[in-house]
Amino acid sequence: MTRATVCLALSLLLGGRVLRAQSASELLGQGVRHYQALEYDAAAALLEQSLGRDSAAGVADSLRARALSYLAATELFRGQRDSAVAAFRQLVLLNPHYRPDELIFPPQVTNLFQEVRRATRAIAVAVPPVTELRPRLEGFFTARVLASSLADVAVTLAQEDGTPVRELYKGTVADSVVVTWDGRTAAGALADNGRYLLRVTPRSPTPDGPRARQVLLEVKQEPPDTLPWPPDLTTPPLLPERTSGAPAFRSLAAGLVVGAAAVALPSLLAQGKDATGARFAVGAAVGISGFVGFFARKPRPLEANVRANASLRETWKKKLEAVRTENATRLRSIRLVVRAGPETIAGRGSP
Repeated sequence: MTRATVCLALSLLLGGRVLRAQSASELLGQGVRHYQALEYDAAAALLEQSLGRDSAAGVADSLRARALSYLAATELFRGQRDSAVAAFRQLVLLNPHYRPDELIFPPQVTNLFQEVRRATRAIAVAVPPVTELRPRLEGFFTARVLASSLADVAVTLAQEDGTPVRELYKGTVADSVVVTWDGRTAAGALADNGRYLLRVTPRSPTPDGPRARQVLLEVKQEPPDTLPWPPDLTTPPLLPERTSGAPAFRSLAAGLVVGAAAVALPSLLAQGKDATGARFAVGAAVGISGFVGFFARKPRPLEANVRANASLRETWKKKLEAVRTENATRLRSIRLVVRAGPETIAGRGSP
């Protein structure tokens, strides 16, 4: 027994405080290093620890698959062929599509894996955690069905209580096959909000055949996002289309005020003096000049601004029509969000 093995055994007997403080990834890394150093007893103990930590913490399946690969190889080189077969069988059941790296493991390891894989009939299904699709426009929910050996399966979708919704695939799987769903039932209706079961089932079940797998799907219809309406045209950006009327009114007011003053002011300053014809003539002349100034400065159209505003209004109408058309298209299609749970083995009590 090597020194590393003795030290590891002592740490386990003392309660494994160091191992308990380490993550599955750290334990796996240490186990791999001991395997590479040909310290197989120490490697086996660490790899088994990493698998126990993995299952408890729910670490990714990729980490568990790597640990099982090294554990099987370690057990084989320790002379424990049955333990190696058991580890490889767990690996096939975990992921029928997994293959040990031939650049890392020697032929005696990969050959044993292929032997176990052929003898272990397993199927699995892999789905993305979240899928968004527009049933009338684009997108599909996809599921990859994996098989360790040739399998004849049916892929179905049912409500959580077992009510059939749609059959998605029926046929053989040699290695893997991609199955798609457009978000509709067998009758062509959009799937209602709720929970569904995506199930992969052997069409001819046998005692030693693969077990059915299923994934719980939560389907939710979400209203489509629409474009905002373009803002109303205001000033600015619209330009004034007529000149201002203020100068004309100021000219008129000034003429009237000065004309009235020319008539009334002398009478106010010299009591008893009546307004003469000359004063009336002066007042009238000044008042008339105010009217002349008013008509000379009255508002007039600005042709260049009128043309520019017409172009702006036409552009705005086109934007409005484009938004209206796009929103009408979007409103015809509801966005479907599919959230997938973990893959599980369909038990006998499943609906």
